[in-house]
Amino acid sequence: LHSMDGSSVSGESAMDDDHAHPDHNASRFPVEVCENIIDMLYSLTVVDRVEDSRALHRCALVCRAWRVRSQRNLFYSVVLHDLPALQKFSAVLDNAPHLCEYVYEVTLTGRTLYTTASPLSLLPVALYGKLPKLQEVTINRVREDDKSYPRTSESDTMKPLQYLPLHPRFAVYFSAFTTVSRLHIFDITFGHFSDMARMINSLPALRTLHCAGVRCVALGPLPFNMRLRADGSHAPARPFAPNLQELYLYGVDIQCVRRLVSACGPRLRELSVAVPFFHDIEMVLRGDTTTESTVGVDLSLCSTLERLDIFLGPELVTEGQSLDKLKAMLDSWDSEVPRPRIHLVAFHGAHFTRKEFADLLSTVGRVLEELSHESSPPPSADGEVGKQGRKWRIWVELCDWEVWRDWWCTHVQKCFPALVKSNRLRLTFDPPPYDHFKWKDSDAMPTTPTTTT
Repeated sequence: LHSMDGSSVSGESAMDDDHAHPDHNASRFPVEVCENIIDMLYSLTVVDRVEDSRALHRCALVCRAWRVRSQRNLFYSVVLHDLPALQKFSAVLDNAPHLCEYVYEVTLTGRTLYTTASPLSLLPVALYGKLPKLQEVTINRVREDDKSYPRTSESDTMKPLQYLPLHPRFAVYFSAFTTVSRLHIFDITFGHFSDMARMINSLPALRTLHCAGVRCVALGPLPFNMRLRADGSHAPARPFAPNLQELYLYGVDIQCVRRLVSACGPRLRELSVAVPFFHDIEMVLRGDTTTESTVGVDLSLCSTLERLDIFLGPELVTEGQSLDKLKAMLDSWDSEVPRPRIHLVAFHGAHFTRKEFADLLSTVGRVLEELSHESSPPPSADGEVGKQGRKWRIWVELCDWEVWRDWWCTHVQKCFPALVKSNRLRLTFDPPPYDHFKWKDSDAMPTTPTTTT
């Protein structure tokens, strides 16, 4: 395995060395205290995970009492930067088979994913049968001009290809990961939509799919098991990704979003999209698109959808028909779930001042209140609610400092007056975890609100 600075870390010495010796001058804290501290070395971001790995390597060498806990954390989430790292990781598992049980997450990242030395195609071959508890796979490309990510090997200098090179039988090999339930794909370009679809469909236990910045060079024909028949049901074949229930799509072309939502809609429990919808002007649209919706995203098949997250971008009210497409998407959603939830989130806080996002919420609020107006027809005798009587619960998710809580409460209530009266509005409030969650006027101080709640 390679660290972010390109230095090679000896896998066997830090991972499975029985000669790690105790330091007689070490602290006499109970080992459970040390283990709790070691357990804190886990982060969500890839860069932080690499830093955590460095620390865990060192912890594994301190003493035998620390070794097992450090190994469990070190191998829980493995980050592979290139083909040599994959090969070394495979060799470590061969030499120490007990480590196979520790691996739950594997991340492929770096600049080599788009080269002939890409580790992705060989991943399922090199690790075949070695990861019985693998739950999550992340594929995250690092762009060539990203200076924050140091070059880790000579293969980093290879000329990149236009899109992700996949072996023709990659999906067959990838299907061997029968325990993977979560797939994350970030900043990746596929040759055709069908390549992405085959990757997704190959994982038999896939439950959660997260795509951000995913592109296709060409849309191409709609895959057979995604096609709808004249009666609105899907073609008589094994359903596409039959266990997929959570779908998160950001920076993905609207044509691809439509296809994925349509194919997975009857089984979806959670859906997250960014609006305005992304239109990839460089994607070649030749192919069978005649049966696809031409406006917005159709949620009519999402009858089991419990939660819809909408990430609001600043261009929503300035880009032509974007607001109409948002309204059409919501209008098509007639969930059978009682009181489904809509979560509204800034995409991202760094794109807005607080006042700008409050104004955008006011605009979106008018759309939501029109579609779920209190004057809608009452429920029928059997408790069913008509299309015009939607009973959505609205959650506004905000990241800001505590001093701004009253300011936000006042402004958000003004954006959804009818929903406030019917007690169907909630506000969640957390401090900004990263810089891109901070508002453009992050350093400002709030004015005194007229009312507080």
